[in-house]
Amino acid sequence: MALLEAVLVSRGYEVIPAGNGPKALDLIRADNIDLVLLDIMMPGMDGFEVCRRIKEDERLRDIPIIMLTALQSKEDRIHGIESGADDFISKPFDQGEVLARIRMLLKMRETN
Repeated sequence: MALLEAVLVSRGYEVIPAGNGPKALDLIRADNIDLVLLDIMMPGMDGFEVCRRIKEDERLRDIPIIMLTALQSKEDRIHGIESGADDFISKPFDQGEVLARIRMLLKMRETN
């Protein structure tokens, strides 16, 4: 994730990293977050659960969530969609694709 963070910072995005699911939820609740990049495999609480909790919170549910995952199965993607993910990016990821998806979701959020 350090590479992704470096790419985003170099493009002018502010990145607030969290090392685990509970910390991510704390940061999202405490700050004005525009978009969440969420790894599925995290210590403490997996990305599916973090995503579900974000989408269940009335104050947070409009924040777009992109799940980054090395998981490839259709079942995992379905689980992510059911958890509330707005998009998926498989690892290893393409920088251009990640940036394009981020721009698209942020633009969609602005128009709503």
